[in-house]
Formats: sequence, structure tokens, C-alpha cells
Amino acid sequence: MTDRDDLVARGRVLRERLGLAGEAREDPAPGYSRFFDELVFGAIWSRPGLELRARLVATLTALAALERPAAFAHYAQAAPRVGLGADGVREIVLQAGLYVGFPACEPVLAAASVALDAQSTHPDERDIGALDEAGRATMETLHGARASAGYASPDAGAPAELYRLAIRYGYGWLWSRPGLEVKERFIVTLSVFTVLQQTVQLSKFAESALGNGLRFEECVEVIMQVAPYGGFPRCLNALVALETLRSGG
Repeated sequence: MTDRDDLVARGRVLRERLGLAGEAREDPAPGYSRFFDELVFGAIWSRPGLELRARLVATLTALAALERPAAFAHYAQAAPRVGLGADGVREIVLQAGLYVGFPACEPVLAAASVALDAQSTHPDERDIGALDEAGRATMETLHGARASAGYASPDAGAPAELYRLAIRYGYGWLWSRPGLEVKERFIVTLSVFTVLQQTVQLSKFAESALGNGLRFEECVEVIMQVAPYGGFPRCLNALVALETLRSGG
């Protein structure tokens, strides 16, 4: 067995373990199914350094952000295999929607409904003032001194008006919802900003992720994980930004 045969075999075993045996069953091009198993599941999904649940969170995020509802629904079937609940799958889409636009993510939720159980409800009866207070507290916890820098500064002019809503509903409402751990919400942000090619936001959230449960090597793995789904050039650029952050450049 060659090294490549080993990668193919490893990839197929992992794909079946995730319940994704139907992935790339039909060859749209000669050799594609084997190539897919070798590269995607054998060479990337099987890498050490990031647990399977985290890899699935990153993958689902990329598919949601890129508006790939059919692929999202397919991969969502793996959620129970890695301990990710239906609420967690929905939270991935909701958080991605904050960054890519909610209309873009609504078809993803609709297409994924067949892979999810009955929807839970999370009543939130807090008033605007309570949301604002919770948002500021969460933002400061996640970002520290950088919480009020750049476009987040109260003196930023026009951006400050929009960012106040981001504080209220992004940090005050979304980040506190059940279904995903804080560490996983950072995985969502890193994955979204990678496929959106938003390196400024990627650097900000990567720095905060390092102080909230993610190691640098895990951030690298998150970005590598989305490469087959978002494209290698985007991920290479994101990795360059991550290396720049580590070097202090």
C-alpha cells in the first residue's frame, strides 16, 4: 500500500465513522471520489491537533457562510456522531449570519432541517438596557483592552453607531446563547472571517481566541479545515495573517 493509498483508506474510514458515506459517491470527474477521500478526509480531517467536533463546527460554518445549503445539510448529519446537538448546529448558522447577513443563512437552516431534531426555544425577556450591559461585559471579557479600539471605539464616528448594535445583539444576545461553547463560537468567527477574506477581523478574533481556550495550533487547524470548502487561497492568506499575529508584525 502506498502512502496515498493509506490516506484514501484512512479518509474513507473517517468519513464512514462520521456517517458521511454518501459524500462524493458519484464521480463527477474520473478519480474525483478517491481524490476527495485522500485530500479532504485523509489529509485534512484526520490531522491531529483539533478534535472532530471542532472540525465539524468549522466545516459547517464555512458552508453556511458560503451559502451551500445542500452541503451543509449533508455534513449536519454528522453532528450526533461528534456530540454536537441540533441547537449547536443552529447556533453556528445564527452566528455566521451576523457576519455574512441573515438572509444568506436562512436557506441553510431550511435545508438543514431534515438533519435536525425538534427546535428548542430560548426565551429572552431582557430589555434593551440589559442587552447593552451584557454586550459590553461580554465584549470586554472576550477582547480585553481591544474591546474599545478601532471601529469599536466610542469616538469612531459613523462606525460607532453600527457597532453599538453589534454590541447589543452580537455580544449581548448571540454570544450568550446555549448550544455552543465560547471556544466553539471563536471557531465560528475564525472560519467565517477566513472564507470572507476579512483578515482584520480574523486577526482581532484570533488574538482573543488565544485568551479564551484556543491554542495557536488549534487556530491553524481551524483555518486548514475550511480549505477544501472555502478554497486554498483564502486559507493561505488567513494563515499568513495568523503568522503575522504570532510574530507581532
